[in-house]
Amino acid sequence: MILSPSLRSQSAYIRYMYAQNHLLALGEQLRLAEKLDNFELEAVSDDASKQIIRFKKHPDVLLSLILGDVIHSLRSSLDYVTCALVTLNTPSADLRHIQFPFGRKGEHLNRKERGSVTGISDESLKAIEGVRAEYGESLSLLCDFSNQDKHRFLMPAYSHLVSYKFAVDKRTPNSTVMSLQPLEGQEKLSPIKDGDVVDWQAGNLKNVRIGFQLESGGVLYRSESINLINDAVRETLNVLLPLSQPPEYAQRVHA
Repeated sequence: MILSPSLRSQSAYIRYMYAQNHLLALGEQLRLAEKLDNFELEAVSDDASKQIIRFKKHPDVLLSLILGDVIHSLRSSLDYVTCALVTLNTPSADLRHIQFPFGRKGEHLNRKERGSVTGISDESLKAIEGVRAEYGESLSLLCDFSNQDKHRFLMPAYSHLVSYKFAVDKRTPNSTVMSLQPLEGQEKLSPIKDGDVVDWQAGNLKNVRIGFQLESGGVLYRSESINLINDAVRETLNVLLPLSQPPEYAQRVHA
């Protein structure tokens, strides 16, 4: 079956938009998982500044399953547009090994890595190198999340503590609204277990949030990381989609 590059790029757009549905579902599940009534605090008899956390409900495996759906669609959208770019330049290209080249973070693609885009034009390859340079951190994280979820194991969800402060919300037009914002450098990413002791002595507001863990190296990531990945994929598509179809049909993905 021969598909036009335009049809492949449209599929990339559709796949990205489908990921947004799963992203909304993930956000709702995160909201439920981070509710205060999912845990309670017990006093420590000899230290009023500390309390013992008791979980009434642990993070559900559904969080990991929905995250996998988000990641799969985001990565697929990049693979689809890559195939569109290759077939636009080389209509007879064998696509069985064509995929978006994530490569090594912070480095140009080497000869072996460029093999995953065999047949692509110099212009498109330059564009891919450009988005890799700008969004490499998040794109690499997408690759790591995807490889684990697809080949090895679900991304485990866990609870961790975040410290907050009251600060001016600079996102508002007049910057007069005070809001709770994470306290930089004060986030404890290590998982909280039932029976762990929480130390309130620092005086910061604290809240329990959900994160996800990579099996490789046991690296832990905030749930907000998926939003950064989503933004990187959107901006990557905004660069690559117009190159994969005639100008009159060029699509862009809006935030």
